[in-house]
Amino acid sequence: MPEDLTYRFATEDDFAAVLDLASQLAKKIETAPPCLTPAQFSAQFAAEASPMHLLLAISENRVLGMISWTVTHELYSAETRVYISDLSVDHRWRGKGIGRALMSQVRGWAAAHGASKLGWEVWHRNNDAKAFYERMGASIDKEAVPYVLAL
Repeated sequence: MPEDLTYRFATEDDFAAVLDLASQLAKKIETAPPCLTPAQFSAQFAAEASPMHLLLAISENRVLGMISWTVTHELYSAETRVYISDLSVDHRWRGKGIGRALMSQVRGWAAAHGASKLGWEVWHRNNDAKAFYERMGASIDKEAVPYVLAL
């Protein structure tokens, strides 16, 4: 991991770097690159009132990785949870601890904001991601089964 690694929330100026990381993730999970526009990025990820939080790992003014999440509130349990939607590290920097560091940052943020759990989904054929999360101590949630309804 770079010694000068720092973290900050994304701004509109980070659009190209974030789109590149999102495209790398899309390729890894064998799907088309995102059709994200600068306006969508600003509204959903970079504006102060955005529903998503997007944290970047920076070294020497370069974006090396990103993690995005949202907060959910469960009525049945009255718990706050953090749902991670995307974690991506530039392919040139994978295996150097940046993904683990980003997860640690979100874990700290979640704890500071009263969350009881972190949750996320992993594409069924992304064995690298599965192994990464298991090394961190994560396990498959056997209490919930993900469903989708295409619109």
